Amino acid sequence: MTQNRQTVKPTDIDVAVKDPEYEKRRKEWRLHEINVLSIIGVFLIITIFMLFVPRPTVSAEEQRQLNVRPKFSIESYLDGSFTSEFSAWFNDTVPMRSTWKHFIAGFRSHLGIPYNEAVLHGQLPNGDTSAEVPTMQTTEPTEQKVPGGIVTDFYHDSTEADATEATATEAATTEAATEEDPEDEEDGEITDSILVVKNRGIMLYGGSFSKGEYYASILNAYKSSLGDVNVYSMVAPTAVSFYLPKKFASASASETDNIDHINENLKDVTPVDAYAALLPHKDEDIFSRTDHHWAPLGAYYAAQAFAETADVPFADLDSYEKVVKEGYVGTLYGFTNSQDLVDHPEDFIYYVPQNDYTTTYYDIDMTNERERPLMLNLDGVERTSWYLVFMGGDERITHITTDCHNGRTLAIIKDSYGNALVPCLTSSFEDIWVIDMRYFKPNAIRFLKDKGVTDLLFAMNTFSATGQNSSKLETIMNQ
Repeated sequence: MTQNRQTVKPTDIDVAVKDPEYEKRRKEWRLHEINVLSIIGVFLIITIFMLFVPRPTVSAEEQRQLNVRPKFSIESYLDGSFTSEFSAWFNDTVPMRSTWKHFIAGFRSHLGIPYNEAVLHGQLPNGDTSAEVPTMQTTEPTEQKVPGGIVTDFYHDSTEADATEATATEAATTEAATEEDPEDEEDGEITDSILVVKNRGIMLYGGSFSKGEYYASILNAYKSSLGDVNVYSMVAPTAVSFYLPKKFASASASETDNIDHINENLKDVTPVDAYAALLPHKDEDIFSRTDHHWAPLGAYYAAQAFAETADVPFADLDSYEKVVKEGYVGTLYGFTNSQDLVDHPEDFIYYVPQNDYTTTYYDIDMTNERERPLMLNLDGVERTSWYLVFMGGDERITHITTDCHNGRTLAIIKDSYGNALVPCLTSSFEDIWVIDMRYFKPNAIRFLKDKGVTDLLFAMNTFSATGQNSSKLETIMNQ
């Protein structure tokens, strides 16, 4: 009997046994499939994270308001502005931004340009000693947008809640000062050219004789308009004038040369030599290592020099309450991500005046009057924002009435350096008005006359005096 045999089709296993190359290719394809699915999964997770996790509105490390999401319109879409602004907002407000910045700080410590045993963040600044001096504006100026910067306002509310319970990132009222890029360099106080050396961040100064002449011409115009009012100019040097190692001297212009040039161009305006006041104390903590501001102690010595120049009383440092907070890491870390700075925090030491005074705050258009403390309670405040202890920040008008009954009324027109001067002068003047030139809305000349100001102090650092902030002095004079 003949038996029928059924033909059997070879299986994959049979093929694999006979063809080892087939099994190798099959494993490679499976590996490719796993790789593709893994990449898709990663991108899916990132997409969900970017779309649905809440986005921050303020950078505590950089002390600035982050970009605001633009409103869509057909016009803005067609001219390309919407897509450009949306991209800037999307990139600037990555969810958990602060957490990621701290996480990658260790990796970023190897970035930057090695510069003779130090690290340079950004580029060496270029000095400007020949640019044309801007023409003084005499007609009504068009409205200018306020430059970016942190606008956290600890004292701006309409309730009776104690503002000192607020934190820098949660309970504060954050107001967008402008539609411009928050990192606009018009703010004048932060430079990308930061040298980190010996656990200290140092802003390298570019300098500008021509802009210094422009600054002086504006102060001369204030003096001419105000007549008998005593007008003073305090251009504050920064840490670069005291702590830049000699071997890096060529990396920065001379602040003292620029200040001297400004003073040479003042007419009937009295200069206050903050550099000479600070120099004998350079071995003390007069400047922060991790922040671009001078320390409260440095501001005290500068205020003392001003009080002597203005011939007013001045309180001894021993009469203040000294407050010490450990672990301060300020703006220079926020702008460099330097592991050197974050690994070497410093003490933040400030001084609270003990004489009797009352502090009243107004919005930048002199509305919304409210009485609040002069010095912010820093309990619970993010450590990168501790310099806001002075009046809670910049975007307000401040009035201090004191127990110094000498008939002298001081107005301070300033950048953020001027904030630290205010507590040092509560024993020196009967009334003090504090104006930030970047945010002030009234006409400055009319305001100063209406308030009966007898003494006017312009107080700002060199980056403001020889930078774009000087144009804001002219703006508020003419608006």
